[in-house]
Amino acid sequence: DLDIGMNDWMCEELRWDPKYKPDRGKVFDAETLKGDAEKFSRYLDRDGDGVAYRSYPGVNGDGAYFVRGSGHNQYGGYTEDAAEYQQVIDRLMLKWGTAKKLVPDPYIRRTRKASQYAIVSVGSCDNAVQEAIDRLSSKGIHLNYLRVKAFPFGKKVTNFLHKHECVFVVEQNRDAQLKSLLCLETDYSKQRMQSILHYSGLPIDSSCIVAAIEQAVSQGEAA
Repeated sequence: DLDIGMNDWMCEELRWDPKYKPDRGKVFDAETLKGDAEKFSRYLDRDGDGVAYRSYPGVNGDGAYFVRGSGHNQYGGYTEDAAEYQQVIDRLMLKWGTAKKLVPDPYIRRTRKASQYAIVSVGSCDNAVQEAIDRLSSKGIHLNYLRVKAFPFGKKVTNFLHKHECVFVVEQNRDAQLKSLLCLETDYSKQRMQSILHYSGLPIDSSCIVAAIEQAVSQGEAA
């Protein structure tokens, strides 16, 4: 987000690993394209997981394709056939389910003492949340913490939610988008989630988090 992208941050020294090879996913190289008996189709689900193979420009002419922005079938061709269009949408839903198993796991910090409270947050809220947890712990309020690192949410996010009676969702957003996504994509009760929102234009700090949680706990709203 903007706080991370437009300001200077301290981080651990970067170390280059010449042996590291990034996983670029399902990509056909020149040799595969040349020996492929079936014509390359950009949106064809060959493996049944909803994830279609890609090709890189200039690698091999057999990997070239051209599609329009809407109304194409699984082969990339123009179509006005409703069944073919729905087939493409159904593949995307299958791909969505596959993605849940492949996205990075969330960062989880657990308190040393058993707690029914937790914080879920995202992005540059992290430092403020970590500081707030330490401050609240010194006052006898202990919280576990999960920082979302990807969407769609994997099983670990849902499992974490269900281990707590009350979850505070901290985000720098007026409309509580993260909480809305948690309500839509998990079966955790929205009545057990409370938003802590910060949208003044300045980076979030720990004080507003501490104040909101202290008030909720003292009033019994988070009981």
